[in-house]
Amino acid sequence: MRKISSFFTLVIAWITMLVTVIHTSEAGDLSGGYWNNLAEVLKATTPTLIPGVVDDNYKRGNPVDILGFVQANHTGEYIRWLRESANLEDAVSDIGQGGATIFSEGATFSAQTAILRICYLMTKIDSYDNAIWQTRNDYERMALEGMMRDITKKLGKKIVYDDFTYDGTGLSMDGLHAWAATNWGEAWDIDEGEGALALENMRIISDELKHGFDFWLMPFALARQIDRVYREMGLVSLKSATAGALGLIQYGLNEAGGRTLMFDNKPIIRTDFLVAEEANTGQGTTSGDARAVQSSSTNMYSIFAIKLGATTLGSIDPGVKVAFGKTETDGAFFNLEYIEKMTGFIGKALRLAAYTNLIVGSKWGIGRITDITNAQPTAG
Repeated sequence: MRKISSFFTLVIAWITMLVTVIHTSEAGDLSGGYWNNLAEVLKATTPTLIPGVVDDNYKRGNPVDILGFVQANHTGEYIRWLRESANLEDAVSDIGQGGATIFSEGATFSAQTAILRICYLMTKIDSYDNAIWQTRNDYERMALEGMMRDITKKLGKKIVYDDFTYDGTGLSMDGLHAWAATNWGEAWDIDEGEGALALENMRIISDELKHGFDFWLMPFALARQIDRVYREMGLVSLKSATAGALGLIQYGLNEAGGRTLMFDNKPIIRTDFLVAEEANTGQGTTSGDARAVQSSSTNMYSIFAIKLGATTLGSIDPGVKVAFGKTETDGAFFNLEYIEKMTGFIGKALRLAAYTNLIVGSKWGIGRITDITNAQPTAG
């Protein structure tokens, strides 16, 4: 009986130990040596937090980072500039020695205006104290940097898609699409007709923008299609015809899959801020609406050709620039306000605002192609 009793005691002890090990293992409380278990060891330490925040909502090719900026403090109710509509070129006459001269008149101007539009973000901040909470992060700084990133991204979207005429609130600026739509019907504002990009249309815009331009702005989807033209696929027309074959392009094996960085010697800038769009929108009075982000129809895309404006209001120029103002110091872009005391909340608040608008000096400052499908380009 003693042997049986000892055997059962041993079995029970073994089962108890096994259950304990399994339970401890499941809880993650492994042996801590001197300490009872790992959980006890962790009580004597604190986690290490790497300062800062990684932006996983990052967007590439923000127009805010590309266009020039000019400070517009003390500019009054709005900024105005003139475009010459008609001149006296045809009135210039030949005259002989001693001939009689006559007066000429008839020059006209088109007045353009831009009112600084306001966008803002306001958030509460709890009364965290680094001396108490022992954090390596400054909560106020984290909040402010996050707000600045968020407004900058929103401004990038507004610079592309805002449309004062059709937004229904009267609070937005006119973005690139809205300014381009004022040229609807002109040779440098092209409707691709819900078809593949014709490279000929890019050539047309290059010729029609009489003041020249500095870069192409396009979504990644269309830039990839251009890459494929000059790498793997060629043009659609080359599938069935040999006439007009591409010139010889050489590249090494390690350059396979490379990007086409320029077209007509102008940089191609890829952006996340040009997204899939609705067909037949944002085409001036023809469509009677703003350029809309895709919601129901086939994905359509747009390409811009843009001339950069000079970063001064000293004199107008043909290019595109962003005017900003309502800031206390030279060069300061954001207007920041601290709200130290709040009703019903122990803490403070930050309010961050940006006063901006787009200045497009000339009607030839922006060229555009709309309603392009994500398909293999054609020659034209």
